[in-house]
Amino acid sequence: MVRKHRLFITILVLFGVFRLLAILLLRPGGYISDASDYDFYALWGQVEAMGYRTFENLWTAYPPLFPALMLPVFELASRVPPWVEPRLAFHFLFGLELLFFECGNLILIYRLARKLENAEHRTQNGEQGMEGWAGELPSGVGAVVFYALLFTPVYTLLGWFEAMPLFFLLLGLDLLVSGSRWGWIGSAVAAALGFLTKLTPMMLVPVAVRWLGAKLNWRAVRDEWFNPRSPGNLLWPALYCLAFVGVVAGLGYWLVGGNLTLAFSSLRVNAIRPPWQSLWAVLDGYYGYGLVPVDMRNLVGLERNHWESRLPWPWITAGFGLLYLWLYTRRYDWSSVRTPVVFTGVSLLWLFLYSKGWSPQFLVWVLAFIVLLLPTFFGVVLACVLSVVNVIESHLYLVLLPDEQGLLVGTVLVRTALFVLLMVEFLGQIWPAPATATQLRRISTQVAWLVIVGAVVAGLAATPRAAQAYQTRRLAEHPCREAISFLLAQTDRPASLVVSDQLEIWRDFYPWLRNRYTIRIIDGYNPQDRPWAEVVAERLDEVAGDQEFWWIERPEPPSQAGLYFAQPGVHTVEERQLGTCLLKRVARTGGSALEREPAGDTVNPFRTRFSSAQVGADFRLMLYWQTATTGGGLPTAGSTDFDRMIYA
Repeated sequence: MVRKHRLFITILVLFGVFRLLAILLLRPGGYISDASDYDFYALWGQVEAMGYRTFENLWTAYPPLFPALMLPVFELASRVPPWVEPRLAFHFLFGLELLFFECGNLILIYRLARKLENAEHRTQNGEQGMEGWAGELPSGVGAVVFYALLFTPVYTLLGWFEAMPLFFLLLGLDLLVSGSRWGWIGSAVAAALGFLTKLTPMMLVPVAVRWLGAKLNWRAVRDEWFNPRSPGNLLWPALYCLAFVGVVAGLGYWLVGGNLTLAFSSLRVNAIRPPWQSLWAVLDGYYGYGLVPVDMRNLVGLERNHWESRLPWPWITAGFGLLYLWLYTRRYDWSSVRTPVVFTGVSLLWLFLYSKGWSPQFLVWVLAFIVLLLPTFFGVVLACVLSVVNVIESHLYLVLLPDEQGLLVGTVLVRTALFVLLMVEFLGQIWPAPATATQLRRISTQVAWLVIVGAVVAGLAATPRAAQAYQTRRLAEHPCREAISFLLAQTDRPASLVVSDQLEIWRDFYPWLRNRYTIRIIDGYNPQDRPWAEVVAERLDEVAGDQEFWWIERPEPPSQAGLYFAQPGVHTVEERQLGTCLLKRVARTGGSALEREPAGDTVNPFRTRFSSAQVGADFRLMLYWQTATTGGGLPTAGSTDFDRMIYA
């Protein structure tokens, strides 16, 4: 038995170890942002330490089984003495809990893929019936490799609990098509547990009703539904629904402590919040992320509507419901294993298209069915494009470029179009009329390729604008933006050198000043351990020489250039505090200055600078001066710029 599944077991071990180490060592969001719902889950646990209890005086956006599985892990993690990064214990332990579900997902994908491939082989009378490269691998392994190599499931595992409800959905689907006489009971229980974790697994119920023999036509209503001898009677579908409702009601009532008001808070909060990251959000004029507008402790706020939609949601709901009913009642071959798997995928896509919001972690549901039903090169490309679109929307738009609303519109349109086309592709795999099925699959594939190519071209065309928007936003948020703007405006000043002894200045100024200025950072390190300030002064002399330059410093870390500026020949010609940056224009003079006595203060012109001069052309004379003061006052330094014409 082990020998038969040896390759899968090898992949499973690598799959599990890779994700285990990723949970311990990787942080979702990378260098863009710290993106993880684990932080919210931990905050939820901390709120309970304040005396709040979920479903008593704390509402939640999730069904009750999820907090029942998550909060004990938080309490266990709280027993571990905190590390320097205090999130370590909870993130690791909760990630470990989710890893068991994720490994279960891989096992279930393997089992379902084997069932699909074996059914295809039987259909083809022993010939190779599995399309794509997956057919070149042992049964079920192709789908496993496909899923294991995808980025989105790994990333989602590190930040969201999506692996948990997905496991219950796949488990329910696997038990439903297992062929076991009582597998449907386990399927109903699994679907109910999934529903108590997240609402999405409820989409398995209508699939089970059809798989268990219910026919949806007038003849079946008349002759089969209530005929105990007919294979199309409603006994088994009714028992499945009763088992599902019984587990949801019984276990759910116990988990919420009998508080039916807060038991449905997850449904209520979706009704009062704005749509997000979906076609409906774009149409409704909301371009933000999935904001929950009410604090979990605010039970009164849960009763108010926090978004006035301009969309006709009753009509939208009716339209989606009727179209789904039409698809649901087609004469598919429900004796084929592929049909319930396909229609579960179609139901999920339909739910996501109807849903008022989209979050990036939802993509793992779609990818699981692409892996099972489309293990081809086209399926790989589709999965990769959807993953890239997800990252562009969730990180590039929402985090880096939140003002570029065109990015959200573009990603929403691409994802919506690909979901519709993917649904058509799935339906083409089970459509009753073979000719129509072939045509549906061909057209959906061709149009999807056009959408993908168009999305790539549009993305490349939008890259320069996005880069400029990023630079503009970073400048607007720069703590020294006034200094940068001031330096860029100095077109008539001779200083083209910017100097500092703070390394952060190079990082923060180079992107904007690199074409106009040379930026040098003065290092005070010396292998003989000479005083840092002395080394800085010497190297400033070497770098600046007798040329004028701009000196920039921030309050922290303290500058070590005091010895250099204390030299008598170093003059601060101009000094400005711009934002958090201190900007100085510095000139150095050697030798004695010329002096004259005008009315008032004595002006000491300590340096002159001439530009290149030609007969008949303008030339520039820069005169550096300093007032002489008495009575202990500080001298005032400055410069005067003269433009003159040279005559022959």
